[in-house]
Order: sequence, then C-alpha cells, then structure tokens
Amino acid sequence: MMKITTPNSKNTRKKRSKSNIKENADEKEGPSNPKKLNHNAKERIRRMKLNASYLALRALLPDTRRSKKRWSAPAIVDKVLKYIPELENEIEELRSNKENAQSAAAGAKSEIKNINNAGSLYQNSTISINKVSEYEAIVQICMPIREDGSSSFVNMLRCVEEDEGICIKSASTIFVCETRISYHLHIQVT
Repeated sequence: MMKITTPNSKNTRKKRSKSNIKENADEKEGPSNPKKLNHNAKERIRRMKLNASYLALRALLPDTRRSKKRWSAPAIVDKVLKYIPELENEIEELRSNKENAQSAAAGAKSEIKNINNAGSLYQNSTISINKVSEYEAIVQICMPIREDGSSSFVNMLRCVEEDEGICIKSASTIFVCETRISYHLHIQVT
C-alpha cells in the first residue's frame, strides 16, 4: 500500500521548515561570511607560524635529527625545559675553564717576563719539548754559556722541581760549541 502525502502532512511541513531555516541561515551568513573567512585565514596563518616556531625550537635540541617521529608542542617545550639547565651547567664549566686558562696564561706571561728580564743569556736560548707520554716529556734547552762560568740553570731546575711538582728522571749536558751549551732533561709530572 502506498502512502500519499498531502501538502499539509507532517513530513512536508518538516521539510519546508528545514529548507526555510537553511535559507534564513544562508541569508545571515551572507554579509558576515567575508569576516568569518578573513578570521579563519588569519587564524590559519597564526597556527602555521606557531608550528614553524615549534619546529625551529625542536631543531635546536640535540638528537632531534635522529628522531623521525613528530613531536607535540608540549613535548618540545618539556625537552627544551630539561635541556636549558644542561646548557647552563656546560656554560658554567666553560667559564671556569676559561678563567683557569687565563690565569695560567697570566702566570706564563709573568714567567716569560722574568726570563726576558734576566738578560741576553736567555734571549738567545732555544727550547724544544717532545711529549713522551701523558705525564712525561723530553726537554732540550740550548743556550749561550755565561761569561763568568756560573750556571743559573741548575738553580732554576731546583726551583722547578720543588715548586712545580716536576720530577727530573734524567739529565745530560752537551757543549755544542765554545759559546753554547745544550741541556737534555727527561721530566715527569707528579
């Protein structure tokens, strides 16, 4: 049996009311539609910039090139918050190393000034150092012989051995010519 609907039946009224609502909604969206589209476009651009910022931040983290998976924004922020203290500790270590190196360089400069002030005896000296192992080295010093025949070199060695913590394992002296002498030292840092 077939059901015939009249224009006044319930289904027809529902369909008409739905189509009227759609027409009214289309009329309302018409004037505000460009505003909504503009807002959506601006929001899309904002999200793209934000995602680009997160990707740039992720690229600054170590070991991110090995990871193929995509990280969420909160995960990136968490990893950055963990990485920043590590960087601060590393910076502090580097600063202390720099200060130690600068103080050692200043000490070396003062020693060089003292040697330069000792006179022409040390100005014509040649020093070479060959590293044997981590704590051992061979030092060769070739210098002019003093006119009075005294040896300030022996006094210097005593001071170095006492003050600097260097142990002299062996030493030898060779007269190179009438005016020059060469000292060979096998030293060990204690």
